[in-house]
Amino acid sequence: MSCFHKFYKKEKLISRTLEIDDVLYYELEKLSQEVYDASISKLVNASIEEIIRTENIQLYERKNILYVTRSFLIRSSFWEGLNKLKKKYGISIRLLVNISIRNVLLEEGIL
Repeated sequence: MSCFHKFYKKEKLISRTLEIDDVLYYELEKLSQEVYDASISKLVNASIEEIIRTENIQLYERKNILYVTRSFLIRSSFWEGLNKLKKKYGISIRLLVNISIRNVLLEEGIL
C-alpha cells in the first residue's frame, strides 16, 4: 500500500461562511497553530466527516454563547452530507458544524 493513502483525493472545495462558537473556534485555532500541521478549515472538515460517519448528534446548551463568523473551505461531499443530516434531523448546518467540532474536541479531551 502506498504511503499516499493518508491524503484525500482532490475534490471540489466550497467556500462557506459559518458562525462558530467562539470557544470552539479558539480551540481549533490553538490546535492549528500548536499541534497539527493542518489549517482550521481542514480541522473543521475532519470534524464534519466524523459527524457524517457517526451521526453522533448531541445538542448542547451554553449560556452567553458568542459566535465568530468565519469562512471555511468545505469538501463538497461533506457539504452534501451536512445537508442530508439537516434534512434528517431538522437541525441547521451552523448547529451541525458546531456540534461536530464540539464532539471532536470532547473526544480529544480538550473540552
